[in-house]
Amino acid sequence: MTAPRMDLWQWRDLLLQEIHLPPTVVDTPVHEAVGSVLAVSLRSPEDLPAVPLAAMDGFAVRRADLTPGPCTLPVSTEIAARPGALAALRPGTAARIMTGAPVPEGADAVVEVEATDTDPFGPTPRTVSLRLDAVPPPQRHIRRPGEEVACGEELALAGDRVGAGLVGLVRALGLRDLPIRRPLRVAIVVTGDELMGDSPRRGAISTSADGMEGAPAPEPEVGLVRESNGAMLGAALHTDGAEARAFHSGDAHEQLRSTLEEAAEHHDLVLTTGGIGHGAFDVVKTLLGERGTGSSRFEHIALRPGGPQGYGHLPDGTPVVHLPGTPVGALVGYHLFVRPLLAGAGAEMRRVLRGEATPRDGAVNGPASHSSAATSRWRRPDHVHAMPGRLRRDAEGREVVDLLPGRRLTPYGRADAIVLDGGPDRPVSEGAVSGGAVADGPVSDDGVEAATVLVVPL
Repeated sequence: MTAPRMDLWQWRDLLLQEIHLPPTVVDTPVHEAVGSVLAVSLRSPEDLPAVPLAAMDGFAVRRADLTPGPCTLPVSTEIAARPGALAALRPGTAARIMTGAPVPEGADAVVEVEATDTDPFGPTPRTVSLRLDAVPPPQRHIRRPGEEVACGEELALAGDRVGAGLVGLVRALGLRDLPIRRPLRVAIVVTGDELMGDSPRRGAISTSADGMEGAPAPEPEVGLVRESNGAMLGAALHTDGAEARAFHSGDAHEQLRSTLEEAAEHHDLVLTTGGIGHGAFDVVKTLLGERGTGSSRFEHIALRPGGPQGYGHLPDGTPVVHLPGTPVGALVGYHLFVRPLLAGAGAEMRRVLRGEATPRDGAVNGPASHSSAATSRWRRPDHVHAMPGRLRRDAEGREVVDLLPGRRLTPYGRADAIVLDGGPDRPVSEGAVSGGAVADGPVSDDGVEAATVLVVPL
């Protein structure tokens, strides 16, 4: 009797336990750190503001000199929002003050210019008449030191992305550099004698994570197929903040061994695609599996597409994740098993309403709850089926995912989510799955939980 296959959640948890990618911290100028991930939490080095500041245009006063009703005081000085020495406020006087200017010692309130007889655009008056219903409370219209940010207060957490708001805040606090995580460097080793790239068939295919440029590749010879996994996974890694370089190896052990050595030399993680099935030419599995070095573990998990999976460590300790060679299997495997290893990458899994399949010529890339009888025969109830979907909002504003028509990789040209259907599921009551929270599913107007599916946003 065949032993039950490991499910995708068990495999996902296993990789999270066995593969660790410790971040490298790099102090980076603030203007260059935008979009990067903080390596450590940030705390304020000082109070903001550092000194008391006027929050209104008006007059700085001592409350002890004020009385309810009309009150006239001589104006001793004018204080603008500019640097310079600042004398204490003399008792019995007022100081004309502008928003953002430092409040002189002795002043404990600012009376807004609207409550005076002064022309706000005119010259500094010799006296000012105040119209007060009551003596203002202490520190009225004064920003106290540390009111916005206190020294030592947490500004951002490790794992947060650097955005415009944080840039403004840290520059206001005088910080010039930020401790960010150096982007992970990932090598992609695509395998197969049958693969044809835009450049010579051996060695590095592309250093770009954005895909290949230029004129279309020539028509492949019989027995050759155009290589796409390197560009596809490079684009996914780039989207998730990593740097990627793709390599190509044929189906000979020695070539694969040397390619892996080169790939590991300057990278934090190596991905391989292809060569992990059950055939005689599955070079990755025969080199690194139990018939070879035994340094990698291979399983056929209960997942369609993307069942063949593997992981291990290369001789220098560099972790390696093995993905299927079929492009759709490689893409699904990346989002389910590689992406959770990348700190700060991607959106969390969540439950959304199940929409409609939109078959074209009867072809949907996997089953749904409303599948035809023919499609249902394709389904294995113990497997999770990964299918391309597109998210939308219904008339009530609820998030819905519709399955896209097409076979293999074709519908992923438009997909913005992977729909996970069938097989074992993590109960929502657990609150989370490894590498991402699962939100509660939507509920219909009558209080009954609507049909939902788990989606992985792309």
